[in-house]
Amino acid sequence: MGEALIGRELEQEQLNTWVDEASAGQGSVVLLAGEAGVGKTTLAHHTLANSGLRVLEGLAVQGGTSPFGPIVEALRSYLRTTGEVPVTAGPLAAHLALLLPELGPPPPAGDRATLFEAIRQALAAISKGRPTAIFLDDLQWADDATPELVGALARSVDTEPLLLLAAFRSDELPRGHAIRRLRSELRRAGRLRQITIEPLGAEPSAALLERTLGTVAPPLRRAVFDRTDGVPFFVRELGSALAASGRLVPGASGLELLKGEDVPLPDSVRDAVLLRAAGLSNAAREAVTTAAVAGQTFDPDLVMAVAVLSEWPDELLRRGMVSEVGDGRMAFRHALVRDAFYGEIPWTRRVALHQAVAERLEAERAAPVLVAEHWVLARRPEPARAAMLRAAEASGAVHAYRDAERAVRRALELWPDAYEEAARLDVLERLAGYAELAGDLAEAVPTWREVADGRRRDGDLPRLGIAHRRLAAALELQGRWQEALASREQAAVAFTAAGRPADAAAERLASAAHLRSAGSFRAAIGLLEIAGEQAQAAGRVDLQARIMGHEGNARARMGEGAAGVDLVRSGLALALEHGLTGPAAEIYQRLADALEHTGDYAAAKETYDEAFGFCSANALQPTAQLCLACLTAVLRQSGDWERAVTLCRQVIASGDAGPHASAVATGMLGSILGLRGQSRRARPLLLESLTTARGIELVALELLSMWGLAVVDETEGDAESAARQCWLILERWKQTEDRHYAVSPLRWATTFFTETGDSAGARACAAALAEIVTDSGQDESMSALSHALGETALLDGSPEQAVGHFARALVLLEGVDVPFDRAESQRRAAAALALLGRREEAVEQLIAAHRTARRLGARPTVERVTKSLSALGERAERRLGPTAHAQVVNGSLTRRETEVIRLVARGHTSREIARELFLSPRTVESHVASILLKLDCRSRADAARRASELGLLGA
Repeated sequence: MGEALIGRELEQEQLNTWVDEASAGQGSVVLLAGEAGVGKTTLAHHTLANSGLRVLEGLAVQGGTSPFGPIVEALRSYLRTTGEVPVTAGPLAAHLALLLPELGPPPPAGDRATLFEAIRQALAAISKGRPTAIFLDDLQWADDATPELVGALARSVDTEPLLLLAAFRSDELPRGHAIRRLRSELRRAGRLRQITIEPLGAEPSAALLERTLGTVAPPLRRAVFDRTDGVPFFVRELGSALAASGRLVPGASGLELLKGEDVPLPDSVRDAVLLRAAGLSNAAREAVTTAAVAGQTFDPDLVMAVAVLSEWPDELLRRGMVSEVGDGRMAFRHALVRDAFYGEIPWTRRVALHQAVAERLEAERAAPVLVAEHWVLARRPEPARAAMLRAAEASGAVHAYRDAERAVRRALELWPDAYEEAARLDVLERLAGYAELAGDLAEAVPTWREVADGRRRDGDLPRLGIAHRRLAAALELQGRWQEALASREQAAVAFTAAGRPADAAAERLASAAHLRSAGSFRAAIGLLEIAGEQAQAAGRVDLQARIMGHEGNARARMGEGAAGVDLVRSGLALALEHGLTGPAAEIYQRLADALEHTGDYAAAKETYDEAFGFCSANALQPTAQLCLACLTAVLRQSGDWERAVTLCRQVIASGDAGPHASAVATGMLGSILGLRGQSRRARPLLLESLTTARGIELVALELLSMWGLAVVDETEGDAESAARQCWLILERWKQTEDRHYAVSPLRWATTFFTETGDSAGARACAAALAEIVTDSGQDESMSALSHALGETALLDGSPEQAVGHFARALVLLEGVDVPFDRAESQRRAAAALALLGRREEAVEQLIAAHRTARRLGARPTVERVTKSLSALGERAERRLGPTAHAQVVNGSLTRRETEVIRLVARGHTSREIARELFLSPRTVESHVASILLKLDCRSRADAARRASELGLLGA
């Protein structure tokens, strides 16, 4: 029985389960955690040795692991044993050369995602030939890039016969360690699999001690357990040390300690190791001391050269202090053994040895990070600083940006005061750049500020502008928009003073683009006018065209519809004339948006479709996805909800959609689901879109998401929460110059406030709509104001005036394609007509509203209209026909879906339903999924209950 099985039966059983899953093609990432010496490595080795998996290992080394070091070691061991490049034929194979130079020159260009995918494909190819385990040991000492790669691999490993097993010391994880981030990422994704290895109890410790020494007397068992706390490595080491030093004698019940005070038990692992090493020759002691300085794994030739030895002392191997690990290298049996010898070296001697090792490694062109660590420990700041900067460059070259950031930061910590300030500023720029790439904005922002201050002192205006540009970008990622806008303006001022008008124009264009999205149109136009002059002075046609597109769009949003659209068209024509596909794609989207703001939804839809086609034809996929996402907002407003839902799902699933496009598609999908009464599915989507919209200050989506949440709250009967959302819409609108996206939410909110008896809320919405009409004067906004005035007339007890206002609202919508708004005005006009006793007219309005809501699938509206008809003694099915009415009340279920839900309600399984209806089980499951979606249910039981409530189950 191996050591791993003593007291580790439960841990091994759990690990074997995951090994079996990997063998069956369902891989995973498994973490082994525990303090030093508890047997993580032993458990892994014992389990994997008996697993039938191919095992590849990589070890992280304290103070000297290169980027992706453990993974590289594992891949290199595969290359060494098979001679095969572990990637199927494809374009990514060459990217592995970044980490494995023996494969040849790497491609001239690449990025982090491509490198990660190349590694993923390599591991998939290895495991395809034979189920494989990658064991990464001592990950607490790894570079940051390795845990980040493990987290990325975890997203796809579950479809491969691949086990990624990573062991780390849980007692050596400072706050912010990469493994802590890895664990959090895996936990959020529901992929965290961890085995925590605890010290052994008294009985397993005694069993382990007896496996080392033979039968042991109870007093010695207790003494060893008390001294070692059940740490297996300490138990073994202490037992071996006592035996080797002759301190044990046979007793009546087993081995015992010699009597007397001169044979105390060692107090620590270090003491036990040194006790066991007593009697080493001078050469062996010199070798092991130098090796401890060289590292956990080391080159014996280097150690002999530094220690001035002619040959390697074999007694270190015989005593088990070190072992051979391949490629002519050796390693200490355990990191604690190395720690014990290292701790015995006097400080001055240690410094000298580190310097000698650093000099030797530098001459051999060893990894810069390893050389740098030895120079640091040799107390030589100047060569350490230079090596740290080389290490940063090497890490950056393989996209290990956190490691590069750390190396540059350490180089700066070694920088003398008032020394080569210009060079220090250049290094600070590198630190800020690496921090950005690593996503460490908390480091990037203050560093860019420091760089900007330094460039200002030096009077270096071009680089001052660049520093402020980069600072603004980092602030934007943090959502600190006011500071970002100020920094962009400082960049523009610096570029202007430096005689670089094109750069100044680009900064002001970027600021204006954000101000436009944030609903600050006048400020945006002011910046665009200055930027236009600078772009013209610089002869930059691309900037001129883009500026015209943005300015025209902003003017259209302010109510200058025709003039704004014409200006956007001029910008588009200029871009197309000069073959500027990127700017043209952007301006195409601006044109469609401008048309939308004029209320010409048909033209807006056509233009968005054209823009999508243009972007797709020119391989501009992110912009193409943005066009589709923005199109969904027009489709939602104009009542083409089915296509909108389809496109929303397409954008959300696309890997090319940016945050803006994804947020819009998520919000529009949530909005439509909310209007259709599918509140449980709508709410998380709307909350997600609202959070993103607030982060990027996308006012239109903020307003529409809050409206969607208000609709969901009302559907769920939470009028108080719905009212809060309506007031939030009003407050947010007041902070902007929006004259379009707030119209429908305010129209709806006015009705909500009226129906809940909140006169102040209704009148506040009406006042907001009156202000919008003053600026825009479009039929859609004027209709919304008339609708709001109808609601306030009802609150004032004047149904006759209300009828007039609602009638005007409907007339104004005759040329505007907004069916949901029209249905709501018809429903409310009917309420006013009913109060006047004009029953037949009220019924006509309700029937018209019912038809529209039925077509849209707006179930809550259908139910309200049906209730109003019942109050008038009318039944919807009598006017509409039973089939048409039932389709909406039933959640728009098809005939086949109705058959399926009836059988589900009887308790039939999918297989049973398939047999009865002559379908495949998969088709039945598809019908069930559609039923759950349409009825807004989470389970078959919920759907059966809902179907019963709707009268779908028949007699």
